[in-house]
Amino acid sequence: MESLTPFERALLAQFESLASASEASLKQSEATASALSALSKQAGARIEAIEQRQEALSAHLDDLASALTTQTLQTRALVDAVNRLMAELAK
Repeated sequence: MESLTPFERALLAQFESLASASEASLKQSEATASALSALSKQAGARIEAIEQRQEALSAHLDDLASALTTQTLQTRALVDAVNRLMAELAK
């Protein structure tokens, strides 16, 4: 260090400052990457849970639609039977 000129010392000081800032930036970037990774995992898990719930609700809706269709068919059959009975009684 003793043999460096004042200009070289100034350049070295600037380089050391830049290196220190780069290291700090790298650490911050690593922390940010880690936080983003954790957030991504949480969001993925939440999306998966929502998809599972949506599938369950869709299956339940299908079951309800099927039950309603069955009920409609039974109601129509009952109405037809009552109408036939009333027609026979009216003769």
